Order: sequence, then structure tokens, then C-alpha cells
Amino acid sequence: MSSTKEKIAHYFYLIFPIAVFLNAVMVMFAWVLRSEALIQIRPNMAPMLFNTAFCFASLALGLVLAESRYKNIAKILAVPVILLTSVTLLQYFFGTSLGVDSLFIKPFYGVGVAFPGRMAISTAMCLAVLGWLAYLRGSSYKYQIFVFAGASLVCGFGSISIAGYLVGFNSEYGWGSFSRMAMHTSISFVILSLFFIWQSHREMKMRKKHSHILVPYYVVAVGILSSLLIWQLLVLRDQERNRGIGQIHAESLRVNLDNAILPLQKALEHMARRFSMGSYQNQKMWTIDAESYYSEFKGIRRLLWSDERNIVRWVYPLTGDGDKMVGDQVRTKDAIQSQLKARGEEHSPFMSSLITLRTGGQGFVIMVPLFRDGVYRGDISASIVAKDFFEEVLKINDYDLVITEKGKTIFSLGTPDAVFAKDWTSRVQYKTLGLNWVIQLTPRPSLVRQNTSSLPGVVLLFGCSVSLLLGVTLIYFNKSQESERAAREAYEIKEAGMNSVPLLIISYDANAVIREMNSTAERLLGYNNKEVAGVASPLLFHDINEVRDVQAKMEKELKVKLPLGPEYISAFFNLGYNKASEWTVISKAGKRTTVVMSVSVIFNETGSIAGYLQILEDISLLKEKEHLLKEQERQILISSRMASLGEMAAGIAHEINNPLAIISGHVGVLRKKLQQKGVADDLELIKKVDAIESVVHRIAKIIRGLRSYSREPDEGGKEWISADLLVDETMAFCTEKFRMEGVQVKVTVEPGVNLYVRHYQISQVLLNLLNNAFDAVLGQAIKSIAIDVRPAGQGVELSVTDSGPGVPAALRSKIMQPFFTTKEVGKGMGLGLSISQGIIQSHDGKLYIDEGSTATRFVIWLPQGPKDSRPIPL
Repeated sequence: MSSTKEKIAHYFYLIFPIAVFLNAVMVMFAWVLRSEALIQIRPNMAPMLFNTAFCFASLALGLVLAESRYKNIAKILAVPVILLTSVTLLQYFFGTSLGVDSLFIKPFYGVGVAFPGRMAISTAMCLAVLGWLAYLRGSSYKYQIFVFAGASLVCGFGSISIAGYLVGFNSEYGWGSFSRMAMHTSISFVILSLFFIWQSHREMKMRKKHSHILVPYYVVAVGILSSLLIWQLLVLRDQERNRGIGQIHAESLRVNLDNAILPLQKALEHMARRFSMGSYQNQKMWTIDAESYYSEFKGIRRLLWSDERNIVRWVYPLTGDGDKMVGDQVRTKDAIQSQLKARGEEHSPFMSSLITLRTGGQGFVIMVPLFRDGVYRGDISASIVAKDFFEEVLKINDYDLVITEKGKTIFSLGTPDAVFAKDWTSRVQYKTLGLNWVIQLTPRPSLVRQNTSSLPGVVLLFGCSVSLLLGVTLIYFNKSQESERAAREAYEIKEAGMNSVPLLIISYDANAVIREMNSTAERLLGYNNKEVAGVASPLLFHDINEVRDVQAKMEKELKVKLPLGPEYISAFFNLGYNKASEWTVISKAGKRTTVVMSVSVIFNETGSIAGYLQILEDISLLKEKEHLLKEQERQILISSRMASLGEMAAGIAHEINNPLAIISGHVGVLRKKLQQKGVADDLELIKKVDAIESVVHRIAKIIRGLRSYSREPDEGGKEWISADLLVDETMAFCTEKFRMEGVQVKVTVEPGVNLYVRHYQISQVLLNLLNNAFDAVLGQAIKSIAIDVRPAGQGVELSVTDSGPGVPAALRSKIMQPFFTTKEVGKGMGLGLSISQGIIQSHDGKLYIDEGSTATRFVIWLPQGPKDSRPIPL
């Protein structure tokens, strides 16, 4: 569903560059067909030139193709746009013509342009920006910021141009040029710039889903558009200032006209008053005044007096056919005749419209009525040559001046461009003596440029620069945030990875000082990161003896002294000791753990050593398993031997018991014979017979115990056995050893105590406790072992107590652990008590050390057997 919407939106946006393309093609055809209506929408609007239309067609077609697979063609189409606009700007810059304005077609229309066929500076600049945007199309953030900045500038200038046409101001004033951007050019710029922004927006959204990544780019766009708005407001203020200057000059021209016409009117009225007063006795006296006025007021062609019948009586000067006018009737133009009729009986002074003077040229006539005794006696008139009069009175530089009357031009100095005049012409009305002139004053572009302030341009440059800097800053801020977020995620992943593995991972700096360790290392070594980071070295937890041993080996190999430091570390790696090897680490609590250690070097970007990474694997459990496996192998071997011993015991019992029975029988016969022969009182002989009988019984007991001890384990083979028999059979294995080492053994078994057990296993446990007790009392002044069997609660308690040094309190919780031993190396593997505890637990019993006893006392507690299987007392 979303894909369909995206396609619809995509094709919808493509309509806009296609519309620009069609409009550009239409304008190019209009130039070919010389259709002013399509080139220039309205007479007072600037035209779209052929070169401009060509550039728009190339850009629009390139944008459409860029949305398909033809991206390279789009770049190729941007090249002529860049070249054409660059040459146009060079022409403006150097004030020359390179022929590019008529490259495709000869311009036939030049209204509203600086040069025929040449696009405005603003148009060339905006097309150049769009051309570079199309040519440099990419996906980097630099290109995207360029798109938003450039497209925003173009969009802003186009919008200002459109507003200029709608509101009525010259948007080109700030460019220092006055050939305006055409209306359809402005609209095309807005469309294409927005299309570029849309493309960039879409590409960034496709690459990164977070909308906040677009914020810096829109900050640039808003900043540039705001700067353009401020720039245009300052330009308008400057424009109004220049218009105000023009208006002041126009008002001064009106004052100049007053200063020229009104004094002449007053002079003529003065002459008329003298006529009324009879001051002019003859023409000569009048001629003196006329000559004075003629020389004073420039532009006067003739002064004359006509009577009430409009017959000319006096004329000055008489030269230039002036004498021929005397006696003739004043021949007036229709305009003057209508003005004479309009003044009626009042005979008020007036000034005629522009007429063709009788003596040649265009001019005006000022007529002042003459009264004598209140009766109209004619007029005093002055004919003025318009060109001479205006050129003398209306002197002004750097302006084009046009004076119109009733919409017709009566005088002009220069011809302003129609489009330029629309924006810059100042107008004032001049009304006097029946006249109604319009003075139109238009400054020339050079004067406007001279009066243009540089402040708007500086503000625009500063605003755009600040916007770009702010946008770039925000982009880098976003990137830093993303990098920080990625670094944080990578750190969390690293921490999770380090802390989830059962390995000890420790990192060091270049000086082998701890940086950090993972949670496994903290747990096993007993240190936390805070107390070791930056202050501790590997010697903190390594066995110094092992370190010294390795140091000695390396010194022997290298034949140099290696103090603990950089030399040691370098040799450590060079000789390969950093590879997997067994070491012992010591925790904060003193626990020793066997590990396999590997160390790697960490290099920085320059190739120098930045630190080290140490990975340790705790193999103590593996070692225990190896020991356990060896012990199991030993037990299997022992079991095999015991099985063989059992078979041998059966044979031995058979082979020995028979001779023992014969010997025992003969001993009995011998004892009877001695009694019969009367030597029963011979104590020496009787002692020897008793010794023989005792040895026979001892041999029989050993054989019986051996057969019992070597029986195969049978988890279900529990049976009743008397406690004294179990102890007696077990003691048979160690009595002689105890006697030879002077160890006294005291056995106390309460009568009637029976056990429901696998007696060979319990005998094994008891024998193990007796052997441990034997080892403990050796070297002691008093060597004694006590065996005590008695009922205890719902079971039987069998204990072995020795006079040895005792088990330290700190080790009592560990002595039941496999492979834990306090004996010397080679005298035990630390499995006896662990195996014994397993046997007793299999009987649902307990094996423990008596914490309340002053001597070392191990206690075996076994539950009572089932009541229905108790032995029947004999």
C-alpha cells in the first residue's frame, strides 16, 4: 500500500519539471515564430529569452531522466547550462559581448533587457546554480547541504521576482542590474528548486528513517530564505530612497518651470499695465522694454502687441520675417482659439499648448490681456521655442526626462526602457496658466547603481553564511550524536560480549597498567575496575614466582638481564610466551586458580602500541576433571585388582583354610596329648601352643576380612552385621602397621549394636578414616586413635578420634571437596574423604567433622535398618 502511494507521489512530482520543459519548448518556438505574446506575457513584463528557455528545457529534461535509469544523460544535459550561464556572467562582469546572446537565434525583441538576447544577471546566476546541482548530483551530506542552500537561494529569488510583479517593485534592483527576470522564468525557478529539495528530502529519508536528520538542511533553507527576505526589505528601502531622490529632482524641475514662466508672465503683465497707463507714447518706448525682456528670458522667439481685433501692431524683434507680421491678424491654432474662447470675457492670461510657431519650430504662446479704462484693448504675447526653453530651464544629468500633455510627449531628454521606467519613473504635474503638463523623470541605471547601498548585499552574504554554518554545525552535531549512539551501542555490545563469556578479559595501556576488566575477571579475582584501573599492573594477581621463572627462562634464552618493565614485555612477545600457556592467578582472597593465558598487542592508527589485551581461561574445573578422570582410572584399576584379589581370596581361603583346619585340629590334639602326658603344667610349652593357635586364628581372620573387603559393589546388597565384627575385620588390615609405629588404638563398641549396610563399603570408609588418623598422629608425642560405636538417635554413630594437630578452622569447610588435601605431595590426592562422603550419603547417612571436639574427631552416622529385617538374636 505504501509502495503504491510512493509511486503515485513520484509521478505527481514529475509533472512539475515536465511542465517547465513544455513551457521552455513553447517559448523557444515563440522566438522562432516571433510571437511576442508568448515571449512576454504582458507589455510591462520582461521577456523569457531563447537562451533562458533552452537552459530550462535542458534542466527539466535532465531532472525527469534522472528519476529513471539515465542519470548520466542528466549530467550531460547540465553541462551546456553551466557553460551558457558562465559565459553570460562573464559578459556582465567584463562589460563585453562574446556572441553567446545570439548563439541559437538572432534576437528580434529587446524591450526590458539590458542587451538584446541576454538573460538577466539573476537569471544567469540561478540557472548556473541549478546546473551545478544537476551535474554534481550525489548522496553525500555535502551535496545535500549544497542542494538545500542553492535551491533555497533560487527559490527565494524566483519568489521575490514573482512578488515584484504582483506587488509592483523591481526585484532586480539588488543585483545592480535592471533587466528583470521574466514572470514565467520566475515560476520555473520556483518549481525546479522545490523539485531539487524534494529529491534530496526523499533520498535522505530512504537512506535514514529518522526525520531529525533533515532538520539541519531545513534550517539552512529557512535561514537562507529569511536572509533573502531581509535583503529584499533592505533593497526596497534603498529603492524607495532612490525613488525619493528622483521625486525630489522632479519637484525641482517643476520649480524651475515656475521660476522661468511666472517671471515672464509678470513681465508681460507689467508691460500690459504700462499700456493701460499710457506709458508707451510710441513703439520705440515699447521696443526698449521688449528688448530688455527678450534678452532676459531665454527661449523667447517674439514679443508682440495685438489689438482687440487680434491685429498685430508692434513686434519685437522685426528680424526673421518679424516685420511681415505687423498689420496682420494673429493666426491662432485651434488649441489657442479654443483657449481664447474658454477665457471668455474675463480675458485672463494663459499659455497655449504645444503648437507649430509661425516662424518655425514647436513652441508655446503666453498671452496676457491689455485693458485701458476697463476696456479690453488686446494682448501682449510672447512666443517661446519649446526645445530652447526646456533645454535652458530643465538642465539635469543622469536622468531621462519626458514631459507630456494629455498623454502626448511635448519634450524629452533620453528614452528610458519601458520596463525600467515602470519601476523608476517619478511623476509630477505642472499646472499653471491653463497648462496641465506631466513631468516624468527616470534615473539612468548608472545613477541608481551609484546610489545603491552595499548594506543589503552584506546582510545577505552574512545571513547565508550563518545559515550554512549553522546547518553544517547541526549536521556534524547529528553525526556526533549518531557516532556517540553507535559508540555507546558498540560499547554496550562489547561490554555484553566481554561480560557474557566465561573468560577473564583484561585490557592494559601501553605501560601495562590495567584499563578495565570484565565481570568474570572481577568475580574470579575479587577486584573491581575502580580500584585497579589506572593504578595496578598484572603483578597484582599473578604468581610472582611464575613471573620470575619465566623471567629467568627468557634471560637464559636471550642472555641479557630483563627487568620487569618494557624489556620484559618485549621479550615476552618476541619469544612467544604471550601465546596460550598455563599460569596461576591469585585472587584478592588468596585463592589460586590455574588459567590458560593469551596476550595480544593493540595498535593505534599510527602503528604504535596502544595497549594489550589479556584473555585468561579458568581451567581449574578442567584440572579437577582431569584429576577425577585419573582417580576414576585408578579406581577402575583398583577395582580390577580387587576383583582379582577376590578371586584369589576364594582360592586362598580354600587352599589355606584346609591346612589351617588341620593345623588347628592338630593344635587341639597336641593340647590333649600334653594333658595326657602330664606336661600341661609346662608353661613354656603351653605358651608356644597358644601362640600357634593365635597365629592360626589371626590368619583366618585376615583371610575372612580380605574376602569381605574385596567383594564387588552391590548397591542393593545391604545386610545386617554386628558393629564389633565390622570394626574387627577392618582393624585386621592396619593393626600391625599401628603396632610397628607405636600407635595406640582404643576400640569401644557397645554390645548389641548392629548395622544394616553394605559392610565392605563402610569398612572402606572406616579404613580411610583410620589411615588419615594414622598420618595425623605420626610425629606427635602422643600417638593415639580411638574408635567408638554407639547408638545415636534413630541410627548408629561410629567415630574416629586422633591425637593429631587437628584441622584448621578455615579449612574445615573444604576438606570434603575433591582433590583437597593437606598432606605432602605424593601422599594423597584429596579424594578419600570425598569418596567416603559419597558412600555414606548413598546409605542416607552423614560424614562430618565434630566442630565441638577439642581433638580431631570424624563422625559417621548411619540410619537404623528396617524393623522387619532386624537380625534374630541367638
